[in-house]
Amino acid sequence: MTGSSPQGIKTVLHPVSDLAKARAVYAALLGIAPQTDSSYYVGFEAEGQHIGLVPDGGPQGMTSPVAYWHVPDIEAKLAEVTAAGATV
Repeated sequence: MTGSSPQGIKTVLHPVSDLAKARAVYAALLGIAPQTDSSYYVGFEAEGQHIGLVPDGGPQGMTSPVAYWHVPDIEAKLAEVTAAGATV
C-alpha cells in the first residue's frame, strides 16, 4: 500500500431481521456497546472497523453484508480497477 491515507475495507453493514437481538449478540461478540444506537441503525467501532446493523436491509433492501472500501482518491482507484478489468 502506498500513500499516506489508509485504504481498505473499513465499514461493513449487516442486514438483520431482529435489531434488538442482533445488537445484544454483536455487543457480546465485540465486547463493547454500540456507539450509534437507534431504531433504524446500530453501529459499533471495533479496532478501526465499523460494523453496522441495518434492520430488514434498510431502504437499500440489502440481503447480505455490504463492505465499503475506503480509498483516498476514488477517481484514481476507479481508473486503476477498471484498467485491471473491473466493470462499473
